[in-house]
Amino acid sequence: MKKVKKKSLNIGVSRYLPPSPFGEGLGVRLWVSRYLLPSPVGEGLGVRLLFRYIVAILLLVVGVGQGAHAQYVKTKETARCLTKQDSLLLDNFGQKVDGQLKSSYRADTVSLIDKYFRRGMSRKGILMIPKGKRPAPETYLKRRYIRRHLKNFKAGASCIVSKELLERHHGDSIGKADNSQFIMMKSEMDSVLMRSHGELSRIEHELGIPAGAWKHRVLVRIDIPKPKKLKLRMPSGNEVGANVLWLPGGLLPTGYKEAVIDRIPKGRYKASLIEITQ
Repeated sequence: MKKVKKKSLNIGVSRYLPPSPFGEGLGVRLWVSRYLLPSPVGEGLGVRLLFRYIVAILLLVVGVGQGAHAQYVKTKETARCLTKQDSLLLDNFGQKVDGQLKSSYRADTVSLIDKYFRRGMSRKGILMIPKGKRPAPETYLKRRYIRRHLKNFKAGASCIVSKELLERHHGDSIGKADNSQFIMMKSEMDSVLMRSHGELSRIEHELGIPAGAWKHRVLVRIDIPKPKKLKLRMPSGNEVGANVLWLPGGLLPTGYKEAVIDRIPKGRYKASLIEITQ
């Protein structure tokens, strides 16, 4: 009985193996011994375990494959729904950007720097001090914040001046009488001009300029490749160019970063006209 059972098992396994020139039983033994580790429980039990293993693999491929395919279909439909929902959210966000710019954008961005004020100091406290008597930013802002803030201008800076002012001194230098000039990050200036589409009121708003201050003027963009060489520093609010919209901490009312440099001599800047459409 044992020999018959062993022979039938060998025949069952040999159906799934290529024919062997050594005979049916010997071919199975050689195949098992070649691809399996020696079994401590005997050759017969090892072959039975191999047969069960093959059957289990076949059931797994046939059965689980169908379940996985059904699950993939559901996931694909869910992804499609999420894609539509995300596109609607993006459209709504784009439509509300202009309406939220004056309120939430300013509040969320400017208020972030409050934690970088030294103990006992605040934005409101600095603003209560009249212009010309305000303390140096290093006295009320943490050094780490100032260092990180000025590092943002490493890729270049920009500002906007009127063509009349530029030609007044034949372009020899740009800046105020107190040897100061407000600047912003070049990348943020690109964003401002792109979003404004040449609308003067929007440019004034984005840059913290009082409404109508640049009306009927030809504006020129000034790009400074290396502002650090012109004594790049944090604004104190005592500069001639600091207006009633100035905020301590190096941020414009709309949240863009700003800094101050010395007057820009000729040869250290690039000028280009700004096309105003409205």
